[in-house]
Amino acid sequence: MLLWLSPTALWAQVLDFDRVLVYEQSDYNGSIVRYQLLFNSKTGLFGFDRKLSSISLPGVGEGFTFATGSPDGLYRIYSTNSYDGKTVQQYRIGQRAYAPDFAAVCRQNFKKRYRPTGTKETRFGMDVQQYSASLGRRDREYVSVARVDFNLYPAYLFNEMGLEAKLPDAHSLNFAGRLAANELLIESRKVYYSETVGGKPAVSTLRLVYFGPFRYSFDASGYK
Repeated sequence: MLLWLSPTALWAQVLDFDRVLVYEQSDYNGSIVRYQLLFNSKTGLFGFDRKLSSISLPGVGEGFTFATGSPDGLYRIYSTNSYDGKTVQQYRIGQRAYAPDFAAVCRQNFKKRYRPTGTKETRFGMDVQQYSASLGRRDREYVSVARVDFNLYPAYLFNEMGLEAKLPDAHSLNFAGRLAANELLIESRKVYYSETVGGKPAVSTLRLVYFGPFRYSFDASGYK
């Protein structure tokens, strides 16, 4: 059963989070970036802290302080600047992705592209299965997935809001449309045999390196 956020939780003055998902993005050029996605396991609310989530802030995005994403597709962006003080803006995106029949669409799309490799394992107490897909004549993508009881689309769709503030996206976390809302991306690894780095295939990876307890609170009082 997926978690859905109550209206009361949306307007709480202090937003508490008890879990964190830590993703590590590594590129074939050797760059490594880690970012953290805060999560409230009781309400299903995701939190995005500008520092913990390694949010990029070009231009006017500098005022970005914090953001939340709820399981119904509503985002709240908390900003602070010298002109307006503390402000909060609401966005709602990806409504098609939150439709009841969208999970079936995702699974159909996934089956068309990916095939099970037969590799299964346990990570963070969850059963994980690996799949692979062709990226061309020689290149391949490997995706590891676990099913959970909460909605991941607030995390997957964050960069689709069109804000200047964005999560690291050299290796995109947006698997909406391929994974259903209750399917957690454990790892996505792209191996480019058509390109080499130091005599080896170029590899780009996005990997969940931690999912577990974490205490964090954001004081939303004064934002309007």
